[in-house]
Amino acid sequence: MKRITFIVSIVLLTGCTLLKGKNKINLESDFNVAQTYSSTIKSSDLEKHLTILASDEYEGRETAMAGQKKAAKYIEKHFVKNGLMPGLGSEGYQQSFPVALKNPSNIIVSINGNKLEFLKEFYYLGTINDTLLKDKKIVYLGYGIDQEGPGLSDYNGIDVTGKIVLIKEGIPKERDDIDFSWANWRKKVEAATKHGAIAVFTIQDDFISKVEQVKDFIENPRMQLHNKGRKQSIKIPNIYISKRAVDTYIDIEQQMSSFLKQKATIDAKTMQILASENVLGYIEGSDLKEELVIITAHYDHLGYDNGEVCNGADDDGSGTVALLELAQAFSLAKKEGNGPRRSMLFMTVSGEEKGLLGSQYYSENPVYPLANSVVDLNIDMIGRKDTMHGNEDYVYLIGADRISMDLHNISDKVNSIYVNMDLDYTYNQPNDPNHFYYRSDHYNFAKNGIPVIFYFSGVHEDYHKPTDDVEKINFSKLEKTTKLVFFTAWEIANRTERLRSNGKG
Repeated sequence: MKRITFIVSIVLLTGCTLLKGKNKINLESDFNVAQTYSSTIKSSDLEKHLTILASDEYEGRETAMAGQKKAAKYIEKHFVKNGLMPGLGSEGYQQSFPVALKNPSNIIVSINGNKLEFLKEFYYLGTINDTLLKDKKIVYLGYGIDQEGPGLSDYNGIDVTGKIVLIKEGIPKERDDIDFSWANWRKKVEAATKHGAIAVFTIQDDFISKVEQVKDFIENPRMQLHNKGRKQSIKIPNIYISKRAVDTYIDIEQQMSSFLKQKATIDAKTMQILASENVLGYIEGSDLKEELVIITAHYDHLGYDNGEVCNGADDDGSGTVALLELAQAFSLAKKEGNGPRRSMLFMTVSGEEKGLLGSQYYSENPVYPLANSVVDLNIDMIGRKDTMHGNEDYVYLIGADRISMDLHNISDKVNSIYVNMDLDYTYNQPNDPNHFYYRSDHYNFAKNGIPVIFYFSGVHEDYHKPTDDVEKINFSKLEKTTKLVFFTAWEIANRTERLRSNGKG
């Protein structure tokens, strides 16, 4: 999630008050029995799990990396110990999915046999497919403009087919007859592609300052789900080159007459296919076992930041350990003959920090039919307090009324009777500028029409920093919020009718 700006208004607060009043629903479950199992959710156990999972030993649990896989084994071991069935049946507990890692630094560019240094003499933005263009001729085209009209196209009389086009950034300042849209690099690359060029070198005068602006974006490899059926981009590479490098290796002014003797090589191997895992534990229901109650939390985090481990104790170690305690409580109920009527899936997902990848993969490749999924209760960052609240006894609820008002009313009534936390709906407003509804794993269920609740305590000064550590977690708050999720799940898993839908969220 990105950093946010808090906005509070009379309208929002009024909306919260009105929404909280709508709890007219009958609870059908045996909550005397439920309280027996909720008492097994203890802050001491939550702390024990989190002290392990958010330790340096787990290396920040970055998606597809060693620490994430170690955490997956820890979660699986917990499911096995507590008697949960493998969520994938005979295939086990871990749902593996492929991710494509794009590493922008894994590219070699050379001009006339001289290898350029990444981020000091060249870089690229946008997408680039793995490719090898070896000893290809360079054609200099000024600004690379292809505007219609006499004398307005730099391509007039020049064949660039199969060649690399060398152009200057922007448009000539002394010309008032050039459309300003030609300052856009995408338009120039499209023109080069149309004329048959195989790559573009763009000369950048203020190269150093531009690198500083985009350095963080360039240096952090991007990850996405790997889809064998996805059509590769046909855009040709656009490489930014410093003016100093061009002057050193080409000398345009002196070599215009023999420019086709200039050659360059681009060797890009930026794509790496890795595997990550969701971990699924299953409890079979009794008479309504075809229907499914899903509880999710993402167990991945950021890995390292400038050599320091980002332990992600709150984000989302807090949600992960809450899920582990919930799985244990429901499994114990099952063993003692008080199991849920509906089946339950406890799913820790990875790839959330890379773009909700694990939950996206599950929603596109569900182990259990999405049509049978009654609800997703998603837990993400419930162990801290934000600056908006004077005390810790609150939790933000997001999405509860978007698809099913029954879900909202159950949650509200369960809380008022058994937990009594302050349920804050500030970020549930449709005009929430932070768009939190779309920024955690529940959304991949909501967009398929499945009712959801996102449990969240807000961001804090250690969000996405190496300082998000276990000693800053409020475990009494974490325990209380976990029990709210437990009682809500208990009612939904045991009531006779499934949640009624308002429509798609």
